[in-house]
Amino acid sequence: MNTSLEFAFAAQAGLALLVALPLALLVLVLAERRRSLPSAGGWHAPEFVRRVQAGLLVLCAPAVLAGAGACGFALLGSDTPPLEHPLFLGGLVLLGAVPVLALLGVWLQRRVQPVMLLSSVAPLRQVAWGRPGVLRYLVPLLRFLALAALIVAVARPQVATTEADVFAEGMDIVITLDVSTSMNAVDFAPPDSPDKKLARIDGAKSVIARFIEQRQDDRLGLVVFASEAYTQTPLTLDYSILQSVLSSVKTGVVEDGTAIGNAIMVSVNRLRESEAKSKVVILLTDGDDNASKIAPLQAAEIAAQQDIRIFPILVGKGGLVPFPVGPNLFGRMQYRNVEIRTNPELLQNIARLAKGKFYRSVDQKALEEDFQDILDQMEKTRLMDPGRFTRHTEVFQLLLLPALLALLLELALGWTLYRRFP
Repeated sequence: MNTSLEFAFAAQAGLALLVALPLALLVLVLAERRRSLPSAGGWHAPEFVRRVQAGLLVLCAPAVLAGAGACGFALLGSDTPPLEHPLFLGGLVLLGAVPVLALLGVWLQRRVQPVMLLSSVAPLRQVAWGRPGVLRYLVPLLRFLALAALIVAVARPQVATTEADVFAEGMDIVITLDVSTSMNAVDFAPPDSPDKKLARIDGAKSVIARFIEQRQDDRLGLVVFASEAYTQTPLTLDYSILQSVLSSVKTGVVEDGTAIGNAIMVSVNRLRESEAKSKVVILLTDGDDNASKIAPLQAAEIAAQQDIRIFPILVGKGGLVPFPVGPNLFGRMQYRNVEIRTNPELLQNIARLAKGKFYRSVDQKALEEDFQDILDQMEKTRLMDPGRFTRHTEVFQLLLLPALLALLLELALGWTLYRRFP
């Protein structure tokens, strides 16, 4: 499943109001000191030019932030080419306005006409400094930020999360696992630890779990069987669910027995509707068939007619093997050698009829090599796991709180520290 994020505005008409923001800010800055416009010098007075330049500087900061943010959202949150995304183009316009505003400030500086000519400025340096004059523009700046946040909120920004269908090269594999009580035999220890007591079922589950972890594009299913066969997981690309189901598999849940024919038919039914070129059944068992309602060889012929290949794996050594019989008086598990009947000839014939290959694994390492050899023989084809939906999340609420805080701070400063008197 491929997931992508995209940032967009649901109300394009509200977004159009952002075009008026630079003009609104300039009007606010100029109107802030409209009562104290210089009477001498007019538009060329130093005091007026300085205020206009401060307003232009205040304009540049939000233009850079808004432009960079718009371009970043368009590049990171959308698959649309940047030059075709309206948000990216709008960000370029805002960034392009910054040098224009800077040039306008330089042009105004050159047109300044002095109000008074002094032979020396030394006496002026002895005058005590008051509050920095640039801070008085904090009030209109907060008003502008509140207005900008409200306008963007009106445009209803949304984050769209899209989960799309995944097309991938892979195969369809059903793992068919024997869960009869004979799988509790403890002859599956690694070669480097012959004294270790490891049950066949635990060793097989461990190898299957690692096999699932290594898959990327293969659809996997799980069938378990004893005297009957049951589908635990249909074909899926959701390996986490498959791992969870596999971890809960244990012996003794299904009535004891070994129904290899039934297990093959249930697995074939899982693959019957598959469109993959490579359809595989990996059959893991440690015993002989003794409970099937359909002959295993007949089931193998049906699989071959459906172009389904079967790879039987005989788990364990066979013959006399250690088998747990219960704890002793001290709580330690006791083992007794038990004869477990196997039928490798039957599994070989199943592999021959279903165009597979027979394997015999006596430990975990051999079983892992058998799984890898099966993959090496298979041909991959293109398949799809269906499902597509897009979820839209409204994020305008994230702008309302900053707008409210900026407005409250602007009112507090306007009524106290930067209160104006006629």
